[in-house]
Amino acid sequence: MTVTPPKPKDELALTAAHLSRAAPSSWADFMKAFEAYTAERKDSCVQAPADRVLLAQGRAQQCVELSSLFTTAIAATQK
Repeated sequence: MTVTPPKPKDELALTAAHLSRAAPSSWADFMKAFEAYTAERKDSCVQAPADRVLLAQGRAQQCVELSSLFTTAIAATQK
């Protein structure tokens, strides 16, 4: 029988869920700061010059993806 190791994305989600339960106040502070950072990345994308728009867009997309991963993982483990 072969055991498939967890994917890095799954491990990150699980670790985020564990941290949110272990230190809820600190986690809330982190998420607040991360959301502010994400908003800044989105603004940078909108303001980026043409030669840097794809880089800025990729950074904004990654922030949105991580934010979604964190909130989805936490919600899933609270059920």
